[in-house]
Amino acid sequence: MSVATLTPEVCARSSRASLMTVLTRWLVACFATLLVWGALPALAQDKPDPKSEIGGLKSKFVDVNGVKARYYEVGQGEPMVMVHGGFTAGSSTVNVFSRNIPDLAKHFHVYAVDRLACGMSGNPTSDKQYSEQGDVDFVYSFIQTLKLGKVHLVGHSAGGAIVLYLAIEHPEIARTLTILAQGPENPPQPQTKLVNMLKKCPDQTQYAGLKCRVYELAWLPTTFDDEYWKADEYMAGLPKSKAARDKLRSGAGESQQAVAAYRDKMLDRIKTEGMLQMPVLMVAGKNDVLDWAEADATAQLKGEMALYDIIAAKNTKAQLFVFNNAGHFMYREHPVEFNALLVTWVDYWKNNPPEPPMGDFQLP
Repeated sequence: MSVATLTPEVCARSSRASLMTVLTRWLVACFATLLVWGALPALAQDKPDPKSEIGGLKSKFVDVNGVKARYYEVGQGEPMVMVHGGFTAGSSTVNVFSRNIPDLAKHFHVYAVDRLACGMSGNPTSDKQYSEQGDVDFVYSFIQTLKLGKVHLVGHSAGGAIVLYLAIEHPEIARTLTILAQGPENPPQPQTKLVNMLKKCPDQTQYAGLKCRVYELAWLPTTFDDEYWKADEYMAGLPKSKAARDKLRSGAGESQQAVAAYRDKMLDRIKTEGMLQMPVLMVAGKNDVLDWAEADATAQLKGEMALYDIIAAKNTKAQLFVFNNAGHFMYREHPVEFNALLVTWVDYWKNNPPEPPMGDFQLP
């Protein structure tokens, strides 16, 4: 058995090795802490990942004010920007448009983007960006970064609120505006059927609860398939997605009162300033439980009608279309009909003059 000689050189090497071990452990601990608290906001995939993609679509990434934005880009022609709904870092990503993008790309240059902290896009760089204003600014910067000019805006649910507010704040970029389903931009209505339906779901601050919520919002059993959920669960399990949900649980974001105040301010601008003079299409699903009052035998779509009344009062180019036998995701449940509707509607307003001025009751 041999014993190492303790020379000064041996002691120095041992000290350096110990110091490196301590430093390495410290750096790992700091990195983990920063990740948990969201101090590394742009930690997202910055290259395509097949596990996140469905329907043969391929991801692209672009830096938007320090945040990597994941998007699908397909087709040619006038640009169309599509914005998904759902909660931040929840169970909704740009993949919800997988049944629409290929057909729409035959007529438009489609850009469908993951919102802040959603899907494969990075997390906000500050807590105040966990808000509707943060999402509006992010989508606007995305359009500016890619130099898209005037675009056709399409948004679903919470994404509908984002594109509505974006068209109000930056009307110069909107060729047309399409709002899909009930969303936080709609005037408040009585309690809906969804409230009691969610009682059988897990905690809504967890992914399992958010996934259950999406299931309840769907109307047809074919709304989502295994390919969709496999990709969705993969993205929801990424460290940056968990970090974003932790951020929201710890108090980041905005209160319900702030959300309502922002909505009321935007709707007031439509009423008093006559904003939204571009063609506006609202599309509803007749069986959307998010707009189906608990006390009503059938969905009356009171939230959708209330928003339509506000927009149509000052804009003769506003129209509302309702899909029967369809829920919150009518564009996935009836993709062929929806795609044809959107293409035909945009084409009409592109090739026809504006409607006549607002009429009134005619005297005999």
